Amino acid sequence: MVDRRRKTIGLGDFDETSAALAKEHVEHLIGQQKRNRPPSNKTLIWLETLPIEIHDRLSALALCETRERCELPRTVLAYMRAYIESRTDWKKPENYRQSADHLETFLKRDIPLTAMTKGEAERWHRWMMDADKGPGLSPNTAGQHVKRCRQMMKEAIDDRLIESNPFKGIKIDLRSDTSKNRFVDEQMATTILDACPDQEWRTIFALARFGGLRCPSEVLRLRWSDIQWERGRFKVTAPKTERYGKGERIVPLWPELRAELDDLSTLAEPGLGCPSDAYVIRRYRDSEANLRTTFNKIVERAGVGVFPKPFMALRASRRTELERTGRFANHVLNDWFGHSGAIAETHYLQTTEADYTEATGVEHPTPLAIPSSHQRRSIPEGQPDPEGQNEGQSRGQQEAPTPIRTQKKPSKTGLLIGAYGCGSTQEYTPEDSNL
Repeated sequence: MVDRRRKTIGLGDFDETSAALAKEHVEHLIGQQKRNRPPSNKTLIWLETLPIEIHDRLSALALCETRERCELPRTVLAYMRAYIESRTDWKKPENYRQSADHLETFLKRDIPLTAMTKGEAERWHRWMMDADKGPGLSPNTAGQHVKRCRQMMKEAIDDRLIESNPFKGIKIDLRSDTSKNRFVDEQMATTILDACPDQEWRTIFALARFGGLRCPSEVLRLRWSDIQWERGRFKVTAPKTERYGKGERIVPLWPELRAELDDLSTLAEPGLGCPSDAYVIRRYRDSEANLRTTFNKIVERAGVGVFPKPFMALRASRRTELERTGRFANHVLNDWFGHSGAIAETHYLQTTEADYTEATGVEHPTPLAIPSSHQRRSIPEGQPDPEGQNEGQSRGQQEAPTPIRTQKKPSKTGLLIGAYGCGSTQEYTPEDSNL
C-alpha cells in the first residue's frame, strides 16, 4: 500500500537525497492518517516546500489538506500587472505600470515567466538608454525601471513560479543626474509667479518654491483646515514618507507663501464658499493630472527657459536658499522638508552664483535661465524667418499658442481663471518630485 502511494505521488521527481527524505515524510503521513492524527511540525514544514503538483497528489490521496491558492498568471507582463493591482498599499502604482509598459514595448509580446532570461533583461536595460532604438532614458531612470521589475519578479519566486530572478545582478546606476539641477533664484521666482494665470497657480508655485513641498503629491493634499494662521504654520501630508512613520510634518507659513494663501482664501472663502476642510487646490484632483506641461507653458510665457525636473528644482532651490542663510540648524531643515541630511546633500543642495560672488567679491549677473527654444531671435525687418518662427510661437508650431491671461494679483472678488490648454508632448512623471 505504501509503495503504491509512493508511486502515485511520484517520488521519481526527486533526486536521491530528496527522495529519501520524501519517503520518510510520506510514510509518516500514511501512519498518521491510519492513527487519525495530524502530521508533525517537521512534516508540515516539508509540505510547504513542495511544488504545487506534488502537493496536489498528496491531498488527492487525503494525506494532507488541500493547499489554498489563487490562480496566478504565468506570463511576465500579465503577472506584473496582476501584482501591481494587488498592491493597494502603494501610493504611486503608475511608476510600476510605466516600468511594465517599457518592458512590453521592448518584448513586443507577453512571454512565459520561465522564458524571461537575464540576457533578455540586460538587453532591455541597454535598450531603454538607447536614444535611437529606445526611449533614450537616463541611466538613473532606466535603473529605476530595472529595480522595480526585479522587485516584482522576486514575488514570482516567492510564489514558486520561477526559480531565479532574471533582473537580479544587472548593474544599474541610480546616481542623481546633477546636470539637470537648476537653481531658481528670487528674481526668477518672482518672474514666474507674476506669469501665473490665476491665484490657484500662484499658490501651487508658492507651495513648491517657498514652502518646499513635493509637487503634486503634497501640494494637492493640502486642506484649508491644515493651515494654522494664528501660529504661522501648516501641516503637510506626505504620502512618500508615510511608510516610514512620517506621514505628516509641520512647516512654517513663510511670508511669501502666506501672502498667496491669503489671497486664495479670500477667493475660496473656506467655511462659506467651500467646506473648511476642502482642498486648497481644487483642480488637478486626478492622480494622472499633468501639471508639468502647464507649468512649462507658464515658464515660457514668463520669458524664462524651461528647465528639467521643474518641481524638484523649486523644492531644491528653497532648501539651498535656506541652507545658505545659516539661520536654521540642519536637523530643523530636514524636519521641515521631510528628508535626511544625506538626501539633501545628494539631491538638493547646489552651488549658486551667490556662493562664487561671496568667495571672490566679483559680481556676475545671473541670467533668468537658459534661453527658451522658442524665444524670438533677432531677424532684420522684412526678412523671412528661416525656421518659420513667428513671435510667440514655439519652433515647429503652425498656430499661435493659446493665450494666457497674466495678472499679478487676481481680483479677490473675481472668479478663478481656468488654466489654458497645452499641446506639449512632455509628460509629467512622478519622479519629478520623488525625493
